[in-house]
Amino acid sequence: MGEYQHPLTFGVVIAQHQYTWPELVSQWKLAEEFGFDSIWLFDHFMALYADPDGPCLETSTLLAALAQETSRAKIGVLVYGNTHRHPAVLAKEIVTVDHISNGRAILGIGAGWNRRSNAANGFPSPS
Repeated sequence: MGEYQHPLTFGVVIAQHQYTWPELVSQWKLAEEFGFDSIWLFDHFMALYADPDGPCLETSTLLAALAQETSRAKIGVLVYGNTHRHPAVLAKEIVTVDHISNGRAILGIGAGWNRRSNAANGFPSPS
């Protein structure tokens, strides 16, 4: 009989607002060392907390880079805003990250609710 794998997993969101690249790498590596099963970013173009004009790296390119800095945990975005990218572009991005991460990418998609960010980037805001 094979190894039993419990269906319960634990993940952590280490969102990229107010973090520099070296800080994010450190936090993601630490999360993997602690044994989290998944590590997640968010899909906002502006920081949500503290300084709204503070650092906030772009999600898809950041996810691809962090895939190279981790090796075991599943990785993903909680969640991609469905107004931010054409669906075909998003699909291609996730497939690319999945290849880079050796099959660890998870796609989460949501409404894209942040009106300030949407307006600043020319995205529609759903009602």
